[in-house]
Amino acid sequence: MAAPPSTLKGRPFQPRDAQQEPEIGFAEYPRIEHGMYNGQCRRARIYKDPQFQRWCVLLEWDVYDMHFNRIARLPQWFNLGNGVKPHAGRRSLYFLNWCRANGSPPSRRDRLSPRVFTNRMARINIDDTKAEFPYSVVKEILGYDTGNLSAKQQLQTAVASADEPALP
Repeated sequence: MAAPPSTLKGRPFQPRDAQQEPEIGFAEYPRIEHGMYNGQCRRARIYKDPQFQRWCVLLEWDVYDMHFNRIARLPQWFNLGNGVKPHAGRRSLYFLNWCRANGSPPSRRDRLSPRVFTNRMARINIDDTKAEFPYSVVKEILGYDTGNLSAKQQLQTAVASADEPALP
């Protein structure tokens, strides 16, 4: 005698629609209106990109509105070549931005740590990628507003300076 359709090998029968499917995750990249914003570089890291087989620097920026409310965390990438070790040429965007963040060219040719970008408030330009499904990225660092201060310290400085009377 055949087993009833409600059981197969001791398991209760479930139609395909009722079976649990695993959730599929994806990396969510936010989109915001393009333009100039204030931002703080929260993290900087160097890694070898497995898809493009090249060295990259990834800067992660917290983007703030005019009231210093965080509205997004956006990436910025710099290419460091596809050699055995990362290399920043003197005409590369990384070298140019590193010198601006540092305030001067490097004193030693082998020391261009991305830590010079972290915990710095800057004026940044945001735009979308040209991908099929675009997302926002930091396209350019326009200028630095601070030294090595946190966002909270920067906000406290801005509030304190707003409370001071203007000079005649």
